[in-house]
Amino acid sequence: MIQLLQRTPLAWRQAIHRPMRLAAAIAGVSFANLLVFFQLGLSGGLYDSQKRPLQRLNGELVMVSGRYLYLGEQLNFPRARLSQALGVEGVRNVAPLYVGLSEWLNRDSRQQKQALIFGIAPENPALNIQEIAADPWLLERSDSLFFDTRSKRNAGAVAQVVRRDGHYDTELGGMRARVDGLFSMGLTFAADINLITSATNFKNYFPNQSADDIQMGVIQLKPGVDPLRVKATLESFLDPSVKVFTIPQIAQLEVNYWRHNTSFGVIFGLGVLVGLAVGGIIVYQILYSDVSDHLGEYATLKAMGYNDGFVVSIIIQESLILAVLAFWPSLVLSLGLYAFLARATSLAVVMSVGRAVLVFGFTLAMCGISGWLATDKLRRLDPAEIF
Repeated sequence: MIQLLQRTPLAWRQAIHRPMRLAAAIAGVSFANLLVFFQLGLSGGLYDSQKRPLQRLNGELVMVSGRYLYLGEQLNFPRARLSQALGVEGVRNVAPLYVGLSEWLNRDSRQQKQALIFGIAPENPALNIQEIAADPWLLERSDSLFFDTRSKRNAGAVAQVVRRDGHYDTELGGMRARVDGLFSMGLTFAADINLITSATNFKNYFPNQSADDIQMGVIQLKPGVDPLRVKATLESFLDPSVKVFTIPQIAQLEVNYWRHNTSFGVIFGLGVLVGLAVGGIIVYQILYSDVSDHLGEYATLKAMGYNDGFVVSIIIQESLILAVLAFWPSLVLSLGLYAFLARATSLAVVMSVGRAVLVFGFTLAMCGISGWLATDKLRRLDPAEIF
């Protein structure tokens, strides 16, 4: 280690020898990293946002139709199937959750936007929403709704009006609707607006739907009961027309659907590859130019007896120095970009330690590979050809 520290830092001096070239390399790699951070942040925000309602389920297990693929798809199953769970040891209670899509009217612009409506029983809500838990019986009012403050702006100035006047009157599916409360959860791919109402009001908004059918059923367990054990017991006798998942399982199922069954996964994956390719090309060009400009010096080192591994390691070290120097500006810029995306889209775009470490690893690999490719001429260099 002492010998290593006493060596002349050739790679570092090579990197800082031309400040303008160094600045250009750092800017190029930082831009590539920013592209990667953007793609990972946006994809992560979209997937995490899609899981939000599922993570708010007020229980440990959830029952859905056997054909369930993703939240927002209205697939019904008989409520009697959910009631069967009450006979299983360890089950404390069950709560039906109604899910539907309807057209919301922005009373100011007269435009209609799609809304995702959740119907819950106020006495035992299937969703864990603090704002509703504070006054659950407010939902029992005729046509009463709670409005998600993180809905898109094209829904109208609903939150402002409710805070000022106490309510917001509009139409939902062509029927009179009244927003009496607000909550905060966040959007999904399903709609521009999230609404919560009582089970009774939900049936009024969807008169063609059978009262015996539900879209999801939340199963609440007694303290200390293993959810996987109860899940296995339920699957042993339930009709195949329904499935039972733990909350983490159905949340992961949701992410897998949007990642593998839609174009989102391909688009975001290609975006990451493009970012890495851009950074790799920039690093290759910079280091290749360095090798070409100092070919005589490297030939001298090889003539003095230094092997290929030594001279190649100088370029590899220089590439890793560029990776480290470029990572920090890109991280700072990405934090600002994430804050902007979170405000503009209402998605859960946040910087995690895991994502930062992943991008740092990508940067090291990208620069290291580019550095190795840039040494091709150096590895084939014969000092006799230079002198």
